[in-house]
Amino acid sequence: MHKRSILMGTLAALLGLALAGAAAPHYEMSIALDAAAGTYEGTAAIAYTNETPLALDEIFLRLVPNGRDLFGAATLDVTAASAAGGAVDVMLYAEDTVLMVPLAAPLAVGETIELALAFRGRAADARGGFSSTSEYGLMTRSRDTLTLIGFYPLLAPYTAEGWALDPPAPLGDPLFAEAANYDVTLIVDPAFRGVPAPDTTTSQPDGRLQMTYHRAGWRDLSFVVLDAARAPREAVRRGVSVRAWFSDEHAEAGQRALDRGAAAIDVYSDLFGPLPFSSVDIVEAPLQRAAGVECTGLFLVAAASAANPRDPFFDVIVSHEMAHQWFYAAVGNDPIEEPWLDESLATYASWLFLARAVSSAAADAQAAASAAAYERARRAHPSVRVTSPVYDFADSDAYSSFVYSGGATELAALHAALGDDAFFGALQAYACAQAARIATGALWCQYFSDAGAAARGALCGR
Repeated sequence: MHKRSILMGTLAALLGLALAGAAAPHYEMSIALDAAAGTYEGTAAIAYTNETPLALDEIFLRLVPNGRDLFGAATLDVTAASAAGGAVDVMLYAEDTVLMVPLAAPLAVGETIELALAFRGRAADARGGFSSTSEYGLMTRSRDTLTLIGFYPLLAPYTAEGWALDPPAPLGDPLFAEAANYDVTLIVDPAFRGVPAPDTTTSQPDGRLQMTYHRAGWRDLSFVVLDAARAPREAVRRGVSVRAWFSDEHAEAGQRALDRGAAAIDVYSDLFGPLPFSSVDIVEAPLQRAAGVECTGLFLVAAASAANPRDPFFDVIVSHEMAHQWFYAAVGNDPIEEPWLDESLATYASWLFLARAVSSAAADAQAAASAAAYERARRAHPSVRVTSPVYDFADSDAYSSFVYSGGATELAALHAALGDDAFFGALQAYACAQAARIATGALWCQYFSDAGAAARGALCGR
């Protein structure tokens, strides 16, 4: 028996147990959406259990759409708040991206409290084009798409260094959260539909639709709202429903995204272990500065890339973003302090996918281009490393050259030195044990050391 197969019999069960933790935060939300205007109002009841080592006098939440660099003119405001049934006066910090909820009495370790919030938001209006060159299109109303990524008050993680309260950086990813359980209703005009597909849809007396979602162990619950006439292409792989939502204009891209996305689930399930989510939606959306964006159970592909699906890079986008379902959504990490921990792995995963499902030549081309970009970046920025925090990178090119190209290049070298059994054995053990958790680079290196790999090189500080 191949050594990797020893793990496979128990991985699904262990992942399921990890995702069902009783102490996971629970969000119960109702959101009424004016999709045409790109505005919404909502309420959230959030059950939070104190798993920190200290009694807490306050709890912090993130309002990431107020991060102007990536979100442009989008806004998220909390209009009322209570804790344990008592109204509280909240405070804003970090350019209005951090909300502090004071507690009337300290929350002891192991105790649970319920927060109740009323909130409202507005997506940036990009129907005439993006108003800023820095935004990605994460919470944006465009001609036929409304993206709602990180659109609600999101509990800040508590790490070894304390609450993670950095405002979204001008580079990289804005979402950083604990895995949580969600019960959500999304109310929309019947001319629109929400993606991911809901568990149930019912009509309200006023003619609007109520879409109901129940999700366990999701890192975030983000939506794309589309014209109700748009229908997905669908496939099922390894028990995971894959749906591709692309415009009629880009029908070829939609079919290719579905084919490549489904094939990537096959490849990654064998290499990393089973995906602990039952569905993944791939959605074409207007994006700027990003070819793709990952969320839990959902990722975006830029409309500009969908216009040219035969470009070899299209396969890279789809396979890279699908890999984030393992490394971001299942296994979390801090995208400010350690962006390499998901981006390097997702980039290297896309090479593995290309080699196994497309062609070795396609994989080799990506590896060669990345190695060259990494070498140029090292000469230009000798004090920066693959494992540097996002604020150490001078610009997007340096960030990409180190975190994407450099990290994948270093992983390829480690893989070559260890061989398949040791490399994938360590990676599967890491993916299994850290599912629904927030991992660190130090933990990652421990798994490779314990598996017989020398914790050395650019990824482990030697």
